[in-house]
Amino acid sequence: MSEQSGLRLLFLDTALFDDGATIRGGALITDIETRPYEFRVTGPVKPTQIQRVLYGDTLEEYIHVELIGVPLIKATKERPGLVLLRSSGLLRIRPYVECPVVLVRSDSKLTDDPGKPGEVRPVTISSHREFPAEASAAQSMLAPLMRQRDLLEPFERLFVALTEAHKQHIGEDSVSKARA
Repeated sequence: MSEQSGLRLLFLDTALFDDGATIRGGALITDIETRPYEFRVTGPVKPTQIQRVLYGDTLEEYIHVELIGVPLIKATKERPGLVLLRSSGLLRIRPYVECPVVLVRSDSKLTDDPGKPGEVRPVTISSHREFPAEASAAQSMLAPLMRQRDLLEPFERLFVALTEAHKQHIGEDSVSKARA
């Protein structure tokens, strides 16, 4: 992995809080060994009932792309070489960012086991429909890492960090609200 030692991975995810009324996004930038370099979190996004009605089925995309995904990527100091997602809703950010974006999912066809600490779980990698070559490029780029590390584990760290940020009310002064 030494030839990729300068590569930065950005793990991007969202979490729901307050019985689904609040959503937060987080970005964890790591080196190729998944050691952290930078962590970013959004303020809480709390769409109102009127906004839910007015936006309809476009609300989720608006929140994931315009309020969470793109702003988090643009706010990072470290420039990622690859963005990894666990939520398919975030995949819609790809046309709006410069770097490759891939969706990482547990490969349930290979195992139903959620994994044990230190165990490498098999994953599938897919890309935005307008950027199909990015999945195979990411697969090649990440192959050495996936033999040694669980590619889903950084998402677990990110979720715990998002939960802690929410408990500590980090970013409460910048609550994002959907425009209506």
